[in-house]
Amino acid sequence: MADTGLMIDATTFSDNPSAYQVEFAGTVDGERQEFAVRYSALEAMAGRPVADEALAVAQAQRDRLADAAGKALTRGQAAPLVTIGEADLL
Repeated sequence: MADTGLMIDATTFSDNPSAYQVEFAGTVDGERQEFAVRYSALEAMAGRPVADEALAVAQAQRDRLADAAGKALTRGQAAPLVTIGEADLL
């Protein structure tokens, strides 16, 4: 991953089952940034369906999420909520 200065705040993880994603915040070079990771990306990480345990999977995969979030940021997604998908895991 390119060094984005990304630090995930582990206290901010929340499940959003209606949107099929887990949301969290982090700081990038001192600025707060909101992120969401799609259930499909979590399933790719875990190798199994995660609907009933998406939050636990996201928290357990925090290091991989930091890498994927960095990729999502470097691909130029300038938005209040940066969404991490399966392509960001590659």
